[in-house]
Amino acid sequence: MNKADLIEEWGRRTDAPSKAAAKRGIEAFIDIIVSTVAKGDEVRIGRFGIFDRVYRKARVARDPNTNEEIGVPGKWVMRFRPAKGAKDAVSK
Repeated sequence: MNKADLIEEWGRRTDAPSKAAAKRGIEAFIDIIVSTVAKGDEVRIGRFGIFDRVYRKARVARDPNTNEEIGVPGKWVMRFRPAKGAKDAVSK
């Protein structure tokens, strides 16, 4: 499922008055999650999971072609941890 499919399904399930209204809802949902996590807060959605950010520390990697060492700088990344119910539903 891609974003267009998600918008269509969202509109159908929520009886959105138009596809544009469904798109605005999805866009707002994504923007809220991204901006909240970017500030350093977490977003907990019951029965779905937790979005948060973690710091991935700097490390040394190797170029597989030349076997040369490459320094990879540390950075903040978004992480998603699924809730137990979501994990169980997927594993069935």
